[in-house]
Amino acid sequence: MTQINGAAVSKALLLVAKRVEEAKDYLCELDGEVGDGDHGVSMTIGMRAVARAVKDLPTGVTPSQAFQTAADAYADEVGATIGPLYEAAFAAAAKAAGSKSTINEIGDWASIFEAMAIAIQVLGKAERGDKTILDSFFPAVDYIKSISSSGKDLATALSETAEKAMEAAIATKTLVASKGRASRLGERAMGHQDAGATSLAIVLAGFSEAIAKE
Repeated sequence: MTQINGAAVSKALLLVAKRVEEAKDYLCELDGEVGDGDHGVSMTIGMRAVARAVKDLPTGVTPSQAFQTAADAYADEVGATIGPLYEAAFAAAAKAAGSKSTINEIGDWASIFEAMAIAIQVLGKAERGDKTILDSFFPAVDYIKSISSSGKDLATALSETAEKAMEAAIATKTLVASKGRASRLGERAMGHQDAGATSLAIVLAGFSEAIAKE
């Protein structure tokens, strides 16, 4: 079995940062339809900071330490609304990883993703259906929890989970925003895909792609 240790998590975060930056313009375009159009920029600033920080980590770093480094990087660099949310999410991931030296099981990642989603929910005071990041994150969490004992290999499980997240992000087109700038538009926000839900799906896809390469 591939050993997903802290070094592997650091490498995954580097790939996540790359994929987020590649999607920057697309995310800004989505955000510009209902908001101020800077979501892709804010996410890229945060993930660039994460990439810089994890590059300096020693090879013996634990998964928890790698996630906490990502949380600290967001705290230091991103002042936009999304910054504190990802800071809280990565800090929750660090806590969920605990003292484990490896996170090889689907259940490990199910616990990590669920902790991240709950942290975002608590801080953002949002619920499913509010047309936020949670509308892709919680469906992804539900899916990976449902296959925790399926016997699937980890790479496949993470890939399928990321696909569920993107499907859910696309489905936010049918929702009326209750949080954030888009909420000012009321029903006029329908038909527009939520940028935060989409960037989360890209983040999960980045993790999936990186773990598949281990």
